[in-house]
Order: sequence, then C-alpha cells, then structure tokens
Amino acid sequence: MVAFESLIERDVILLLEFSRGVQSYQEQPARIVYSDGQTVREYFPDFEARLVSGQQVHIEVKPSARLVSPKVARKLQQIAAHYAQHRDEHFRVVTELEARKEPLHTNLTMLSPLRAKPAAALQLLSQHLHGIPWHTLEASIGRDVLLKQVALGNLVCDLASPLQGDLMVFTAEEAAHDSLYL
Repeated sequence: MVAFESLIERDVILLLEFSRGVQSYQEQPARIVYSDGQTVREYFPDFEARLVSGQQVHIEVKPSARLVSPKVARKLQQIAAHYAQHRDEHFRVVTELEARKEPLHTNLTMLSPLRAKPAAALQLLSQHLHGIPWHTLEASIGRDVLLKQVALGNLVCDLASPLQGDLMVFTAEEAAHDSLYL
C-alpha cells in the first residue's frame, strides 16, 4: 500500500496505477540535497515512477494555488535545475488540474474499487479483439463485466475518453504498454 498525504496525491496514485507505462512506483523514494544558491537544503519527492521505458520520474504534487507563490515557484525551479544538472531522474510537478482531468478522473475513480476482487478471465478475452467499439462489447458481455475487465487490465481502452459508444477496446496483449496518464 502506498501512503499519501493529500487527496491530490491519492488522485496521482490512481494515474500511476492505471498508466500501463508505469512499471512501479513508490512514495517519498529519496532524500535529495540541493542548493538554493545560499543554503544546502533537503527535498523529498512525493513519488518516484519507474517507467517501462527504463526512465525514472520524481513527482512533486502541489495544489495549483501554491504554485503562484514566488517562494514555492523559486524552490521548485531550484529543484528542477538540480535534477537537470545532477540527477538521472526526470522531475515533474503535478497539480490537481492534471490529476483530476475529466473524464479520466471519474473513470479511474469508478474503476479503482473494481480491482479489489479479481474476476475470472472471459473466454472472449483469449481471442484478439483487433479493437472493438465499447458499445458492441458492452452489448455482448454487459457493462459490469466490461468495467471489471478494464479495471483489471484484461481489456484496455483510452481511459481519458468517456467509457461509451465508439471508444475502441483491445485485449491487454494487443494494446501498447507505454501509456501514461501523467
């Protein structure tokens, strides 16, 4: 279980959980020592995401209202400069504006609890779908089963789109494994 300190961090965890391009992630992965030009300071990123591409991204989660503060903006610029000059990891600031983008946020919030109780894979899923519209699959297997299979990652679609109509759905084997919702 990954700990979070704010509701925005909880929402970033959902983005990380459902991004197929994220191999693993953890909270507060490292102590980063940087200089603000006068003083040596410590910083602990909120998350580290290890991507399937091999990249590592350190993520700082902040409410967008805090970014207008000159002090906070300056600190984050100094940290970003430190990463660019001295670190292999990428540095990224994520606000609630990204973490709660719709309809992605609603979709992830709906799908997340469905992961708790695994379901048997459908016989249909052993075949390649070659992309089939959401409405066709929903009519065939039912909305609840379809949502459960998407939540478990057996079926894949663009979760940043409304889960309906002509949205194309693929089996996990057919879909790209590098999608990122950050």
